[in-house]
Amino acid sequence: MRPVSVEFPINQPFGSMKTAGVAPSWTPDTVGWYVRLYGNYQPFGHAGCDIACPTGTPVYAMAAGTVLWADWGTKLPGDESDWGYRQRWYLYKGFPGIVTVIQHDGWIGVYAHLSEARMNVGDKVREGQQIGLSGGTGGVAPHLHVEALIDNTYRTGGGLIYGRTSPEPYFGSAAIAPQSTTVTPATKEESEVPDYTRISTPRNHRRLAAGKTWTLVDATNKATQNFAVLGLGHYDVDLFLQGTDLPAGETITVQFQIIPSGGKPSGYFREEIHGSADGTFSGRAKFKMPILTAARLEATITSSKESAYIDQYSADVYAWKAGK
Repeated sequence: MRPVSVEFPINQPFGSMKTAGVAPSWTPDTVGWYVRLYGNYQPFGHAGCDIACPTGTPVYAMAAGTVLWADWGTKLPGDESDWGYRQRWYLYKGFPGIVTVIQHDGWIGVYAHLSEARMNVGDKVREGQQIGLSGGTGGVAPHLHVEALIDNTYRTGGGLIYGRTSPEPYFGSAAIAPQSTTVTPATKEESEVPDYTRISTPRNHRRLAAGKTWTLVDATNKATQNFAVLGLGHYDVDLFLQGTDLPAGETITVQFQIIPSGGKPSGYFREEIHGSADGTFSGRAKFKMPILTAARLEATITSSKESAYIDQYSADVYAWKAGK
């Protein structure tokens, strides 16, 4: 549903105002004007849509979901590398001000420039539930910026900008009436909302021997990483790895393993990550199936080349609880 009342118009739609190749200008309210203020901040166009509304306007969840972030953008993880951006959903740290990020059903909603975030990480929200107040944090004029992230490879092209599409179709038909009218928000069954956690490790330049299988370890670097950390349920794990010294033609093979308590491991979802001309590599591996008895979920990697290095990995883990 629409995140703010229908009385407030969209004043910058998705894909508008591309800044690539635009020279700075002193003419107000032109693309060049904003390039002078912020630089080449949206080279492919606006990755969301802006809704003009005054500070303090109630902001509502566009759909049911789980809160992934609700704080200042300056506190988001990651550096300015591609890897760093992937750790924070490809968000700038300084620009969004107070920002709430919600995992909806099959997509992620971003609500930025808030004056107040009223949720906490891990909270379950209903469609139409108030999640904060609009504002102008991040050094902008008061408005609400919303995004719909549908591709966590963060690609640009084919109608996407950093994995985003226009959020307007997600507004649906459940528009919020002007604030003088009492509205009963639509709801979804909470069973549709998965539990979520993000697993990440510090950089660790780990050498891989050719043909030797190595199991990913946790942040302590002392124990193997268990990805089935949300209890029994239907799991969806999106694992992202990066490293160096893997030339073109060589591969890293990733395989998930379910290890029952007291049982033998069973391998699932074997995927390959390919090297490149400069030796750097990055890629994803996915696991998607139920874990309905006590077990660990681990991931192994095998290099085809001697002395390739894995530098870091992270994983987004979702679990729909068994029996819901």
